[in-house]
Amino acid sequence: MLAQDSYEYIKIGLALRLLRNVNHTNTASFVLKIESDLKQQLESANFSVSLASTTSTDYGSMISALKALQPENPIGSELTKTISAEFASLEAVVFAEALTKKIYVLPSRRFNTEFLLNHPDRLLKEGAFQKLDEIAKSDLSSACRCILFGEATAAAFHVLRATESVLKSYYFHHRRQNRLDRPMWGGMVDQLKSKTRNKPPAPLLASLDLIRTAYRNPTQHPEAIYQIDSAQDLFGVCLDVIGKMTDEL
Repeated sequence: MLAQDSYEYIKIGLALRLLRNVNHTNTASFVLKIESDLKQQLESANFSVSLASTTSTDYGSMISALKALQPENPIGSELTKTISAEFASLEAVVFAEALTKKIYVLPSRRFNTEFLLNHPDRLLKEGAFQKLDEIAKSDLSSACRCILFGEATAAAFHVLRATESVLKSYYFHHRRQNRLDRPMWGGMVDQLKSKTRNKPPAPLLASLDLIRTAYRNPTQHPEAIYQIDSAQDLFGVCLDVIGKMTDEL
């Protein structure tokens, strides 16, 4: 999915209307600058059909006529009519292609929209995201987007995967010997609880147990479905324990 600022569409419309209403006193350099900006805006907004229409012979002849003038010379009455007619035709193509474009409005969530979409690292303490392994980074980023787009069950799945990945790193950090052959959530927490020296904080272990029994295990079943509010509840709890674990990593 490509993120597109809707203001780009407004700029396209403004440039088109300006070019449709050029004045014979406007300079060649002014018109060429606006035309160049318009093509960049069409490319940025992925208006490929409209861009293709600027390769026509008549359009090319208009551009050549503009370039043949001295940059600061007025374009004159005859060329003004040609320019206006060409951009009236282009505007019709842009309007038709615009019908194929859809704008989706991002709803407000409990978490910052910009952070969810582009900066998941800012949802954690500074430097914490960089301590995560690639799986945890990927899953946490996916969970953020799923929260934003309303894919609640997918968000729960991804944030639980991210949390389990961080838990595994946390377990390896605390358990240097006699590690589990297959480190699973419950077994890792049990071994962390059994430590007598440098034992992880009890509230953290309790939270990890709660996430496992109340969320992680039920989420493994195909019939489990989350609503956006419950997914955000889980997301907040997982962010908390991830942050606490990364403090020690």
